[in-house]
Amino acid sequence: MADNAEVVLCRTDGRVRVIILNRPRVRNALNSEMMRRFHQAVDDAVADPDVGAIVVTGNGSAFSSGADLKEAGTSPRPEDLWGRYSQAIDNDRIYERLSRVPKPVIAAVNGFAVGGGCALAVSCDVVIAADTARFSYPETNHGIAAVTVAVGLSRAVGRLQALDLLLSGRFVEAAEAHAMGMVTRIVPAADLMTEAVGYAQALAEKSPAAIRLTKRVFRAVQELDFDHAFEYARDVSLMTREGMSGGRGAAGSPAGPGNGAVAARPTQ
Repeated sequence: MADNAEVVLCRTDGRVRVIILNRPRVRNALNSEMMRRFHQAVDDAVADPDVGAIVVTGNGSAFSSGADLKEAGTSPRPEDLWGRYSQAIDNDRIYERLSRVPKPVIAAVNGFAVGGGCALAVSCDVVIAADTARFSYPETNHGIAAVTVAVGLSRAVGRLQALDLLLSGRFVEAAEAHAMGMVTRIVPAADLMTEAVGYAQALAEKSPAAIRLTKRVFRAVQELDFDHAFEYARDVSLMTREGMSGGRGAAGSPAGPGNGAVAARPTQ
């Protein structure tokens, strides 16, 4: 495949948009061009009313091998603090972006998911992995602190398991990743895309407002202690049901995000 080929491919299957990382020669390493195209593909999927869910996968033997180390060698000079800061924001935005997407995002992990590639998979709402998939955060093996990638992992698995992966840099098979909580479901490699797209299609048929609000509230309550989280969720539930009983739309137009009906985050 030519180096100048499209680094991100998209196709639509029913109401599912499939986004494919497409640098197979370098195991879909994440360079600036790929990340820019990825964000655009996500924007397009969000803006398309005929798309109800998104599947992210990789072309070839890997989901993604993480940051493109060759490109890292051409990054701003060490003394260029603001240049490095700006590049870090652009590079790391990919990890926090997916939780904010109002549509469900499913990672279909077809092979190696390493470093930033592993963080990208874990950032998705659901992770369906081939039985041949392998996961690793190898940053410390290269003398790099595993920091930004730790954010999503620390929320997906327990403290001891997260530190084991981040400090050791070891690979884990799909079964162990599932036991840790990094993976939602394991399927035979030959069935991966059928299973992932089928799952996404089922979610795409649900109420968009209900899906959007579920993701938004889930993200909010993770940041609160139990009492405040329960209070917040209860208030949102009551307000959305009030909108439904008032005849203003099931899963509520006025009650959905962006319509002013979501309860303010409680003061801790």
